[in-house]
Amino acid sequence: MYRNKSVKGFKSPLIALPSTNVEEIKNVQTNQQKTPDDSTKKPLRTTSQILSLFKKAVQENDDENVEVENIATNKQDAGDPVVEKKTSTVTLESKIIFNVVFGKISSKKHKTWDGDGLLEVVGKNAVLKDLDGNIIGRTTINPSNAVEGSRLIIASKQIEIIDRASGELFVSDKHTEEAVEEPLQKRFKPCPTRKFVPPLSSTKGLILNCKPLVMPYINPSAVWASHGDSQKEQEVSVDSCLAATLREHQRHGIVFLYECLMGLKVPDYFGAILADEMGLGKTLQCITLIWTMLKKGPYGKPILKRALIVTPSSLCDNWKKEFTKWLGCHRISPYVVDGKNKPNDFTKQPRNSVMIISYEMFIRCHTEITEIIFDLIVCDEGHRLKNSNIKAAKLLCEINCKKRIILTGTPIQNDLKEFYALVDFVNPSILGTPNEYRNYYEDPIVASQCPHACDDVLSLGNERATELHECTKRFILRRTQETINKYLPRKHEIVLFCSLSSEQEDLYSLVTDARFDRIFTQDKSITHLTVIMALKKICNHPNLFVNDKESVLYDVLSKTMCITGTKHDENFTKYCGKITVVQTLMRNLKKTDEKLVLVSYYTQTLDLLETVCSMEGLKYLRLDGSTSSTTRSTVIEKFNTRTDDSKVFLLSAKAGGVGLNLPGASRLVLFDSDWNPASDMQAMARIWRDGQKRNVYIYRLLTTGTIEEKIYQRQISKAGLSESVVDLNHLGSLKLSAEELKDLFTLTTDTVSLTHDLMDCSCSGKINEHISPEKFKAGNNETRDCQLVLQDKLPQQNLTINQLLDWQHYKKPIPPDIMQDILLAEVSKHITFIFKNSTK
Repeated sequence: MYRNKSVKGFKSPLIALPSTNVEEIKNVQTNQQKTPDDSTKKPLRTTSQILSLFKKAVQENDDENVEVENIATNKQDAGDPVVEKKTSTVTLESKIIFNVVFGKISSKKHKTWDGDGLLEVVGKNAVLKDLDGNIIGRTTINPSNAVEGSRLIIASKQIEIIDRASGELFVSDKHTEEAVEEPLQKRFKPCPTRKFVPPLSSTKGLILNCKPLVMPYINPSAVWASHGDSQKEQEVSVDSCLAATLREHQRHGIVFLYECLMGLKVPDYFGAILADEMGLGKTLQCITLIWTMLKKGPYGKPILKRALIVTPSSLCDNWKKEFTKWLGCHRISPYVVDGKNKPNDFTKQPRNSVMIISYEMFIRCHTEITEIIFDLIVCDEGHRLKNSNIKAAKLLCEINCKKRIILTGTPIQNDLKEFYALVDFVNPSILGTPNEYRNYYEDPIVASQCPHACDDVLSLGNERATELHECTKRFILRRTQETINKYLPRKHEIVLFCSLSSEQEDLYSLVTDARFDRIFTQDKSITHLTVIMALKKICNHPNLFVNDKESVLYDVLSKTMCITGTKHDENFTKYCGKITVVQTLMRNLKKTDEKLVLVSYYTQTLDLLETVCSMEGLKYLRLDGSTSSTTRSTVIEKFNTRTDDSKVFLLSAKAGGVGLNLPGASRLVLFDSDWNPASDMQAMARIWRDGQKRNVYIYRLLTTGTIEEKIYQRQISKAGLSESVVDLNHLGSLKLSAEELKDLFTLTTDTVSLTHDLMDCSCSGKINEHISPEKFKAGNNETRDCQLVLQDKLPQQNLTINQLLDWQHYKKPIPPDIMQDILLAEVSKHITFIFKNSTK
């Protein structure tokens, strides 16, 4: 049966058109609508012609691609047939690539997947490939169904689309074909082309890099014992789902680590130290490297089968969450060793390839772990291994694994023994034995640092220092915060000098006077450390000293000096130094939607701050040493959630100063300082991290003229105290001279900032007109005992605390706009001095 109604867009091959005469064409079109009895109807073609033309017409009508034809025709005499010469066909096609996972077809809601793959979609045609480019299956799909999270069936596999990897518009040239005799020129309307637009990042200022990341090929000098040279080397590339999220410095870091682990940097040595500063993404770089080496290798087989990550106990869950965040639980499920999960169960699951364990748990389970073969060891916060005599370092060195990585955000100390311990762990014996290292490197370098060293000693020391640097820079990589400043919002660092209250000043003077009057000489239980701790408590709040029931010092003073204290006095209405400043900041934060992080090194101080939060009616969360690992993760996630109504996060610097991200807050207060500047820097870096949307304000509170200023001065002074002061655990046996003790315990009340006085800065402190570093160096050559040594600021360098001369200086009275900006206008009269520095 024939259709009475024509099909739109379809040209019937059954009609014979012998000429291009317009009238004849019209007649043909008319004849198609006449009855078969019409005498003017044109004859049909032969069977072979019909079949040939029908085949060609069907192919043209089924083709979904857009074709643009340029037809060249020759001029002809009357009666000659019109012949089409040649057709040049150009196809514009949009190709989209998706990251997918594939597995057996099932109806399970939570199904397991066999592997990762790529889905290439061109029009309605879809091709499923594995990560090596091998085709698994083909099918036709509705392009609108190819979206993230959707599941499709291709061949005998079920796939789930994870995300869009890339998209491109490409031109496909087809071979020219001889045209048949056909007078009508087909006219096609080209549809508009669509260019691929990469997805925008949700992070402000973050530009995703969609370029492929390919690892370097193995060079002839590298040793690859398990494979023969006859095998063809394959490309090792990072999966696109990871490569698209990496910044340029992270891509460089991954390539650097890969080269080190494969022995490309130093032949026969396979270790590396990644010493990037906090916030540069050391964890992401390691996860990307581990995943790539677990899946691929230059000779077909994966480079790694199992990896061991050793980290502080507080970061075990964080590592697991980072794996899930960047790879998803369908790709990898790290095995965290804890009270429930034992090392022996790690090998029972074939999909387990990464073990995460704390340093403490590693020491306990060392025997079981040595029975498992690991191809890579990663030590997070690896500066813990700077002492080769500690048990964790000794046991880790015993594991038979050549590929080792140390991650540390803390700058390597200027201690050549500690430096040797770290280097020798990742690349054993690369610097020789300890004795050889000491004789060749350490002794000449240390001797050259002596003030009265002769020219020959100086020359040899500099030569050996340069040689040591050149040797180790091949496997040590360090980048500073400068690298990611452009991706983060503005940061304001403020050092606030707060005046003591009358009660604090009286109590502080009582302790120092008693110390100098040698009241404590008869009681050997009262050491210098006891006095230091007492003064620090008084600076925080008098109640911390007066209400300390275990304070031997308070008992002695109360009996000898007849102290009439205010034990258990919870009245905070009157001014009391730093506590009042924090209380004012809390009240002003109520008017905003910002959050605050309060950091202290002492749980007693956190208890006090907790009381202030309750008095101000502010909801708070707390994390200290008593917080369990499971509760820790919940508390952090809750605070960073926008819907959470907690305004304050109370944080112990010792328990949460490392590896903790709190971008939910835009203001942080370091309530008290530590002797170690690295500890303070770690604590203050908690909120200026990836994911931060607001401008950040970081306050460091110091009480004017007290021991807190002395601690701060020694953080930024090259002279300072001895190295033992850096570690608080050694303070009990600290030996100080009489002059050092006098300087440490003296209360200076006739200054707005003792630190600023020691800088010999001639500025008025009102309009920030302090002198330049060049003028400072060219000035008075005389120095004081605690003189600060300041360095020149490099162009566009992120200012650090040892460059206070280049910060903004504000002397009391502080300009109102400054106080308003830091939300402390109500207590401006109690702020004696401010150092302020803004990044970006």
